[in-house]
Amino acid sequence: MAPLRLLLDVSPIGAAPESRTGLARVALALARALAARDDVDLRSCAWGSIAATADFASVRREFPELQGLLPTPGFLERACLRLTGAGRPRLPGALSRIVGQVANRVRNPLAGVDLGAFDVVHSTYARFPRVVRRCGLPTVITLHDLMPLRMPAAWFPAGQVGITRRIVAGARQADRVVCVSESTRRDFLDHTGYPAERAVVIPNGIDHGIFHPEPDRGFVDGVLRTHGLAGAPFVLTLSSLAPHKNLRMLLDAWRRRPAGRPGSLVIAGGRTADVASLARGLGVGDDVRGVVVTGHVSDAEFRALATACQAFLFPSLYEGFGLPALEAMACGAPVIAADRTSLPEVVGAAGTLLDPADEAAWAEQVGMALAAPPRERPHGPSLERAAGFSWERAAAAHAALYRRLTG
Repeated sequence: MAPLRLLLDVSPIGAAPESRTGLARVALALARALAARDDVDLRSCAWGSIAATADFASVRREFPELQGLLPTPGFLERACLRLTGAGRPRLPGALSRIVGQVANRVRNPLAGVDLGAFDVVHSTYARFPRVVRRCGLPTVITLHDLMPLRMPAAWFPAGQVGITRRIVAGARQADRVVCVSESTRRDFLDHTGYPAERAVVIPNGIDHGIFHPEPDRGFVDGVLRTHGLAGAPFVLTLSSLAPHKNLRMLLDAWRRRPAGRPGSLVIAGGRTADVASLARGLGVGDDVRGVVVTGHVSDAEFRALATACQAFLFPSLYEGFGLPALEAMACGAPVIAADRTSLPEVVGAAGTLLDPADEAAWAEQVGMALAAPPRERPHGPSLERAAGFSWERAAAAHAALYRRLTG
């Protein structure tokens, strides 16, 4: 059987390696797993925005296995980059967004690409350009979440609600919509009335080459010393001021934990420089003792922290999938997560699920985690659960879907 010829849009990847979290990590991992398959002949591109198309030049050099297509930018793209680009934008922010959106709708981001050379077109985030709609090929779009449409709009950056609406509108025109969780699928069907048989669930995977229990105890100890954590129990979470991440509730729960439970709450990642600014930003005051804010950590540093922590805490109010919880589980961490949206699907019975509004319950569980004996080995249920997710498995499910569409 000849390999299926796939054109895959990977706009979320972006040019800066340090910013490849969330959607960027998902798009890159899926693309690389598809490129490794013998039954898929992959060509990748980035049509999501003019900036994404420009950034894709460096992505193509960094990941030659993705067989990137880079159409020559036309006058419209070059002019728009000069007016709105990251170097020295010549337009105010709101006007810059409007100009960029209009230019992106008008341009042909696949100029010179022979779409007749493909069997299926798949977008990992962005809606399809008109030229794809006109060519008549089967289309697949990945839907990660409907968060800005299901949560208060004021919680999200300007324009994010509109972007999500446009992606959902594009999804409704696709031959198949791939939802990363059953929770996202339910939200999509409830919001749109889309034919249920055309919306399928293919869970995200995890890179087990990156996320696994750190075997080098010396490296783990070095990371702990760097952040003043040597010899003391700690629980771990991620830094984000986004309201849906629910960090304010977690900090309040931390202050309410049972007395006599020494230890630290480690907040990893993000740009927050210190505990005081974090507390002020969340409106919980400066008295948040025992909290350690690490700033940005590499995957290796996160792996070391997750390997050594007493528990990974993930109290998010909404997740389309909840990849950080799965990554922590793959590193052997016990997980305490919210019982909302997709997290029960990901964590399953391997972790503890709590109401993200129940501050007292979180305080009690954090106290119990800190009081438990120090972990000397990975948490078995977490490892077993995480082993069921891989990008190879996700790529195989996508390849089977493509075959059904072209059958």
